[in-house]
Amino acid sequence: MKFLFFVLGTFLVLLPFRSFAAFEPGKEPCLFLARGSSGIACPELENGFIVNPALLANAPMRVSLFYRNYFGIKTLNDMALGMNFTVSGLPLGFFIGQFGTSNYKEQEIRFSGAWHFSKTFTVGGSVNLYFLRIKNYGNHFATGATVSLFYRLFPYLNFASVVGNLNEPKLSNERGAIPLYFTMGFEIIPSSAISVSLDIFKDNQFDFAFRYGLRYSFNRLLKFFVGFRQQVHAFASGIQLNCSIFHLNYSFELHPELGMSNAFEVTYAF
Repeated sequence: MKFLFFVLGTFLVLLPFRSFAAFEPGKEPCLFLARGSSGIACPELENGFIVNPALLANAPMRVSLFYRNYFGIKTLNDMALGMNFTVSGLPLGFFIGQFGTSNYKEQEIRFSGAWHFSKTFTVGGSVNLYFLRIKNYGNHFATGATVSLFYRLFPYLNFASVVGNLNEPKLSNERGAIPLYFTMGFEIIPSSAISVSLDIFKDNQFDFAFRYGLRYSFNRLLKFFVGFRQQVHAFASGIQLNCSIFHLNYSFELHPELGMSNAFEVTYAF
């Protein structure tokens, strides 16, 4: 059974990809960025359902506010609200985010859910609503679908895969499709204090992109993260402070040519 799910996830990476750039995936959450944009196989990843809906099944209920600035440019900001909760035993998630200015604005709303098939195997999915406004060029709308899975192969090894925008949603005939993408991820847990993640990302714009991350827990109050995105040779890092029911997250990414991006996240855990 373990081999079957591993083969299934690996097979999905061979799907054809035909898309155009818009609504770049994986801009949140904060600690995902701190891991070098990796961690879809990390069930403890805070707000991980944004990048892998299947992680909802292992997540406690919480509400989070997220902010990210790109390269120190005042007008390039991401802002988002995320929450996950349970209704009649079903893990659900809601996310709303916005990027851009009055001249160019992207808005996204996601409704996510997850289902336990066993203690070790979970599937998830989300419906994604995309809104694009370009000054003097009108408003555009599209609906996308994402499916994912999480599988604990061994106590020290997790596997996950995500296929995003599998229906190739179109904002308009002129602008083409929103990117269809696939991510395959692994988490290795050599000890309770250390977690190592590897994600392999693919869309039609680039070759396979490898993303590496590491989490080190000093204690239950403080965690340190570091990561690297091979595709753009960008280094990332971050910390998490756990103050009772409040979690404070910070991360940064250093692009070799464009400079530093900073992200902040405040989470209230029920």
